[in-house]
This record gives sequence, C-alpha cells and structure tokens, in this order.
Amino acid sequence: MIHIGMDLHKKHSVFCAIDHQGAVVARGKVESSEVGWKELLRRWPKDDVKVAVETGTLSWWVVDVARSLGIEPVVVDARHFKLIRESKKKCDRRDAFHLADGLRAGLVQQCAVAVPTERARRGRALLQARTTIVKQSIASRNAALGLLRSVGVSLSGQKWCSESNWEAALLMQPVPEWMKPLLALHRRQWKAAEAVRRELDQQVARELDLWSEASRLQEIPGYGPIVTLAVVASIDDPTRFRSKEVGSYAGLAPAVRASGARTGVGGITRQGRPGLRVLLIQAALAAMRSQKLTPGLAKLWRRLYAQRGRQVAAAALARRLLLLGHKLMKTGHHYDPNFSRKEVQAA
Repeated sequence: MIHIGMDLHKKHSVFCAIDHQGAVVARGKVESSEVGWKELLRRWPKDDVKVAVETGTLSWWVVDVARSLGIEPVVVDARHFKLIRESKKKCDRRDAFHLADGLRAGLVQQCAVAVPTERARRGRALLQARTTIVKQSIASRNAALGLLRSVGVSLSGQKWCSESNWEAALLMQPVPEWMKPLLALHRRQWKAAEAVRRELDQQVARELDLWSEASRLQEIPGYGPIVTLAVVASIDDPTRFRSKEVGSYAGLAPAVRASGARTGVGGITRQGRPGLRVLLIQAALAAMRSQKLTPGLAKLWRRLYAQRGRQVAAAALARRLLLLGHKLMKTGHHYDPNFSRKEVQAA
C-alpha cells in the first residue's frame, strides 16, 4: 500500500509517498491542476493508493479529481494535527511526509473533516459571496458617514440605508460643495453593492428549493432564508453529528478546563465556522422578539439576559437554535412552539 501526503499550493503541490513500512518511495512537486494530480495518482494502481491532504482552497478540487480515479482521499484539519501544527521545523516537504506517515499510522483519520456535498459547497460559496458584498456596502456607507461627521453632521448608520437618506445628505446645509462629489461616489458604490446583494438574496431563495429541510427550518423563530441556508449547508448531513456536537461545530459551545476535581467553564470557544456563528447570533437576537419561541427557550434567554447580559444570552440562545435546526433536519419533524427544553436538545 502506498500512502501519499500532499501539501497543496496555488502553483505547485508538494507530495511524499511512502510504503507500508514507512520508507519514502517518491517525493517532489507536481503542478496544482487536474493534469498534475492525475499524473501523480496514476503512478500506482488505484487500489494500492491512499491520499491525505490538508484543508484549504484547493482541497475539494483535489477530492473531486481523486474520486474520478476511484480514490477516496482523507482531508485533514491541520489545526488539529499536532505533527504539522506544532512542528519546530515546518516546511512543505516535512508537512507532506507527516501527512503520509500519519495516514499510514492511522493518525490523520482522527483529524479528518467531512467532505461536503456539491450543493453544500455551492450554498457556502453563495453565502461567502453575499458576505463580501454586504461588507462592501457597509464600507461605502460608513465612509460617507465619516465624511459627514467631519463637517459636524452626525447620522445613524442603521437608519441611513435608503436612497432618500443619501439625497437628504447631499442637500444638507453644512455639507460643502467639494464634499458632494465624494459622497456621490460612495453613494454609487453603495447602490451597486445593494443591487448585487438583492440579486444574491434571490439566488439564496432559489438555492433553498434544493433543500427539502429548508421549509421546516424556516418555521423556527429567527430562521430567515440566509440563516437557514447557512445551517443546512454547514451541517449538510445531520447524521454525522450528535446533538451535543453541533454547538462545537459553530464555536458556540462553552470552553471547559477540567483537571482532577477542578472544572472551569468559560465563554464560548469561537472554534468553528465563524460565518455560521455570526448568523446564528443575529438569529438569536431576532428570536428574542418573537412570540413563537418555546417557553423553555424564552425563559432561558430572559434569565441569562438579566444575570449575564445581552451577549451571553444571545450566544446561549444561538446554540439552542442550532440544536433545534439540527433536530428538525435529522428527524424530519416540524417546529412546535410547545417543545420542551429536552425536546429541543434531543436528536
């Protein structure tokens, strides 16, 4: 059996191939392309080849190429693979060797990540594109607000998001003539970004039609189209998670330090999918205003809000909303405002 570790980069991929005894049989570089990777993997019979790669921009492309040859690669989260993460002599050749040797010893399988389906990849890419456009829109708006503040005009950024507000700003008396062309430029950029955002929102709605679970999840308070797509595209296959693991996947589980008789519990770990976590926090803040929230969840966030503040309450509610979404995906049930606290967490 040949075990191949590949360290992927934009132009070239560094590889190391070892046999079942750990001896290096080949190493070098190949072009980071379908042709280059196929040329490497075809050097040995497909039944005698195992491949390990790190997570990165090219990972899923390599997976598709390897699968086309009948090889199922292992995708490794390097942040959890100590031989790479904590190496004092880190270079591409060593990383490739450690991946190959870890694959031979059965170590990288403990740090492997699930390969998302094509529709999950498409949904994640769509949400990433929308996030980029939203940031551009906010940056244009904030730049205009900064200019106005420099001449004594202070406006609320949350309320200043319509054409009428831009028109009013250009006509304000304190705004000098030299500033108006700059405001017009920011307005044009903001308007273009908002048009693209609306188009992406339509694509999100069409994408949700491909997920049979989406309509059930949107019954949950706080679950709009964006949050729903983020949850279904991130979880993808609900059977790969137990109920208690979903919160950790989004970085919403509490940090724990336990040693002997001492156990310390801190804030959320923030070790997970950051985009999903941000959207779930926003969903939690919206759910706090909903009358359809289950009594147990409503009681929970009110107690935490009073004792620990708004941020802690939102994080706790976001985690339970994610557990609830996972439950509906896994069981096929519909949302019930009378769910008990145990029913929310059980899946």
